[in-house]
Amino acid sequence: MVKTCVIPCAGLGTRLRPLSLAVPKELLPWGRKPLLEHLWTEMWEAGIRKFVIVLRPGKEIIRQHLEAAGLEAVYVEQKEPRGQADALRCARYEVDGPFVMGLPDQQLPTGVSQLLAHYNGQNSLSSMVEVSRPEFFPGASAFLHEGDGPCYRMTGIGKEEGPLRGFGRTVYTREFLDFIPEETNDSSFGPLFLEWLEIGRHEVVILEGEPADLGTLDGYVHYQKHPPG
Repeated sequence: MVKTCVIPCAGLGTRLRPLSLAVPKELLPWGRKPLLEHLWTEMWEAGIRKFVIVLRPGKEIIRQHLEAAGLEAVYVEQKEPRGQADALRCARYEVDGPFVMGLPDQQLPTGVSQLLAHYNGQNSLSSMVEVSRPEFFPGASAFLHEGDGPCYRMTGIGKEEGPLRGFGRTVYTREFLDFIPEETNDSSFGPLFLEWLEIGRHEVVILEGEPADLGTLDGYVHYQKHPPG
């Protein structure tokens, strides 16, 4: 049912400075491959065949790298880094059905496969992971949920506490992109998502495996000691 992904790559990578001043965070290496290529492999192995990459001016090197690697994608422009909601909205004309959003700085090799195994038409299907080092997952709140699983009903967004944290893999219906207003910013996504929860069916899956968040300098340094196999 889900054959398209949207990968936001237009951010400034401020939490990874000074590393991201020279190289976009999406192309920073983890083991033998850049973060973006790890996510690409994860998506491909889950059956995703259309890749929509959201870029902004100044990050053309990402497109150059993927083309040199023989990886085909559709590219859309986010004129300035106005946050995740705006990045998704920029991709709306390239998406014609349910799609999975993936964030390259969060890694779990089987994450998308696990998520899509539980997708059956929900308006959104989010993911959480159990983390052993919460300090390396800053800003990742847990989702409030209820039920017996494996798909729990999503009821809201919780605080940054406990071992369960939201993870950068979510399936949305195409309608979510039209739900995003034209004027959004970095702080818009949370309130917007809570409004979206009032419409239709929304669930969350707890993924298995050891996740890695390489989106901050401390996390990147830590997980470099634990590269993928």
